[in-house]
Amino acid sequence: MKILVLIAFLTSLLFASHYDRQHLDKVSLQLHWKYQFEFAGFIAAKEKGFYKDVGLDVTLKEYAHGIDIEKDVIDGKSEYGIYNSLSLLEYLRGKPIVLVSSYFKRAALVLVTTPDIKSPKDLVGKKIMASTKEDFELNFQPYFDGYGVNIDEVKLVPHTYNIDAFANGKVSAMTAFVSNELYKLDEKGVKYNVLDPSDDNLYVLQLELFTSKKEAQEHPKRVKAFRDASIKGWEYALSHKDELVDIIYNKYTKRMSKELIKKEAIGVEKLILPYTYNIGSIDKNFLSKQITLFKNYYHVGAEKDIDNFIFHAPKDKLIKFTHAEKEYIKKHPVIDVCLQYDQFPVDGFRDGKFVGIASNIYKLISHSTSLKFRPIPTKSVEDLKQKVDNKECQLLSLYGTKNNMYKTLTPTKTFIETNFTFITTLDKSFITDMDELQGKVLVTQLQAYKDYMLHFYPNLTILVQNNKNVMIKNLIAGDVYAIVTLDEQADYFINRYGYGKLKVNGFFPKEYNFDGSIGVQKDEPVLMGIIQKALNHISKSKVREILDSWKITRYQSVTDYALLWKILVVMGIIFLIMFYYQLKLKHFNKELESLVDEKTQALRKMNESLEATVAQKIQELLKKDEILTAQSKQAVMGEMISMIAHQWRQPLNTITLQISNLQIQQMMGNKIDDNALSKIFSDISETLVYLSETIDDFKTYFHPNKEVTSIELEEFISKITTFISPRLKSNNVSLEVAILPQTQIKIYVNELIQVLLNIINNAIDAYEDKEIENKKIVLRVDIKETLLIISVQDYAGGINKKHMQKLFEPYFSTKGKNGTGLGLYMSQMIIQKQFNGKIEVKSSSEGATFIVKIKKDLK
Repeated sequence: MKILVLIAFLTSLLFASHYDRQHLDKVSLQLHWKYQFEFAGFIAAKEKGFYKDVGLDVTLKEYAHGIDIEKDVIDGKSEYGIYNSLSLLEYLRGKPIVLVSSYFKRAALVLVTTPDIKSPKDLVGKKIMASTKEDFELNFQPYFDGYGVNIDEVKLVPHTYNIDAFANGKVSAMTAFVSNELYKLDEKGVKYNVLDPSDDNLYVLQLELFTSKKEAQEHPKRVKAFRDASIKGWEYALSHKDELVDIIYNKYTKRMSKELIKKEAIGVEKLILPYTYNIGSIDKNFLSKQITLFKNYYHVGAEKDIDNFIFHAPKDKLIKFTHAEKEYIKKHPVIDVCLQYDQFPVDGFRDGKFVGIASNIYKLISHSTSLKFRPIPTKSVEDLKQKVDNKECQLLSLYGTKNNMYKTLTPTKTFIETNFTFITTLDKSFITDMDELQGKVLVTQLQAYKDYMLHFYPNLTILVQNNKNVMIKNLIAGDVYAIVTLDEQADYFINRYGYGKLKVNGFFPKEYNFDGSIGVQKDEPVLMGIIQKALNHISKSKVREILDSWKITRYQSVTDYALLWKILVVMGIIFLIMFYYQLKLKHFNKELESLVDEKTQALRKMNESLEATVAQKIQELLKKDEILTAQSKQAVMGEMISMIAHQWRQPLNTITLQISNLQIQQMMGNKIDDNALSKIFSDISETLVYLSETIDDFKTYFHPNKEVTSIELEEFISKITTFISPRLKSNNVSLEVAILPQTQIKIYVNELIQVLLNIINNAIDAYEDKEIENKKIVLRVDIKETLLIISVQDYAGGINKKHMQKLFEPYFSTKGKNGTGLGLYMSQMIIQKQFNGKIEVKSSSEGATFIVKIKKDLK
């Protein structure tokens, strides 16, 4: 009977499993190379069940020679494919493909050369091992053009996809992926040099997830599910590298050693840059430049644009319009929109098109309302006001919610919250407190910005200058201390007008965010209702995604016009001199030309030598940064391990004593009472549970929160005291805590713990080498309206005044060789960027107080 029941149970499991598989959508992903860590995110999504969770049964197809990935996806042999920027070129050529996600954020393909080859010029006449000429041109044509080298001047030979031909000297160079192939050369001790287009700000991406237009149109929800599960897989893979290395090696391929896969994992993480960019995010700035480059170079896709190339996830709900609103949309299918003057990338009009953040918002509104928007560009701030006042447009593209400059407009409700950023020259210290700006002259572009800032800080001195070039000129000349602009404009400001001379150097307090709306003419109440409903339909996460996609300009091409003018002037003078001597002293002409050639060659050699020196110094600085960061992480790990050791020492002693007692009783022949034995085992079990909970607490600490967590204030403070108590005891420092009982807060728990542990550890360090009898630290928690205020006060004599201005600068430390200088800098960044808060510092001869101010309830 038992056997029959077991058989029935196993049969039911089999049918249940078969039933589950039958109800999963079967799709496949065609990879563009062999199984390795480059595809770890997709492997993790499959192996950890993330694809299955969204109803997908995914087959990962390893690349085989001769496969045309785009054709397979278009023909439906595979629903999804992985390729490089060539997919964008194929889209421009008319192939129906759609970009779903972009993973690598810098170029992965480089040229590995023999040590004597220092630039593309040295490759003329040499053999280069590459896949195809078209692929080579895509990746390296702009790079070679920059050095005046035609690709036809080199000898391209088919790639063997191993390093032997290069190692044996059969070719002078080969294309290679920085994520894994350089390690193979290092393992064999092969000497080489690397020519990287990224060094010249040229990028071709290598890990692009795309699908067919048919798949995107017929199964948009499936595409979104595949995309989201893949991103989740990458998040898991990058935080569990060792586990994924084992899975890839044991289940997918043994073509590479485990050690090599581990090294590749590190290289892949550097290409994805998960702590800088959202994994899988698509950079529209880069795509715009790539499209322009491909259109000009290949003369294809003149009518194509970015939006039709990028996959847009479907909307889940439809907007319900009133009868009057539906009639309005029918009668007014096109709405005129006045654009802000010179506010790119927030607002812009280029090449006859509406572009920028506002453009992306209006495309979403158009998608949900079917309205079309006709951009009305403006020539100046005055021209904009005149057009709005004369009602030449029904909408103002973006409008400060509290702006009262336009009497005919009514703002919609706030849908964008941004903040002001300070831009200074490189020699200025980081601005940590608005009091530092007293007596200094600031400049901003719009009167509305000035009025808004003066409302909160009336003592500031702020000038208004509409011309960005003049603003930059005044800043570099020292006539103003800082430019104040919207955060989304800061990177564009620097890259377009002051690259290499300016930096983002502080932020206007986050509690005073600048609110943005759409301005609607007051005599258009029905239009106001339509626009408001459309804005309500756009999620905050979508708005933030749009803002982030324009905030950081990762790819820039910089032209030094000042240097160009100098060269032109010098050449003009030389030409006049040569022309004069040609007329007056013809017989000296050849000698003069020879002299000019000689000097030109000397200058060229000097420039090449200077470029090599600069590149070498940059590499040295990058290595130093990596070392400093690694030291910082090791220091944190050391502190945490020390805390664990202190937490475990007493429980382990207790277990050891109890076991020893049992052994002694046994050796003496004494009979051990069952109740006593049960009591001992129960005590040991409780102690082991305590040890396990301790490990769980510390393990949780190392995984930063992705979501806001609701927690009792007492429980939160208890976590901190648990972590820090061992170090307090070992340093003979007491911790006094003053908190409000039974108070609920909503925060990123682990991030705030990290900040407070860093501050408390600094307070403990402050007592070192000081003969103070009563060493104590006071931790106070107060709530004022919506603010959570946490202060950490020590009595160790305070902070030197000369150090106060530099406390939050990266790599500044008062601990000498024992400090990395990253703790307070990272704490400040966490509080500002994630909590929209700030850290204040007060110091006196008695001691120092660090005050953290954040919102009590985060959203």
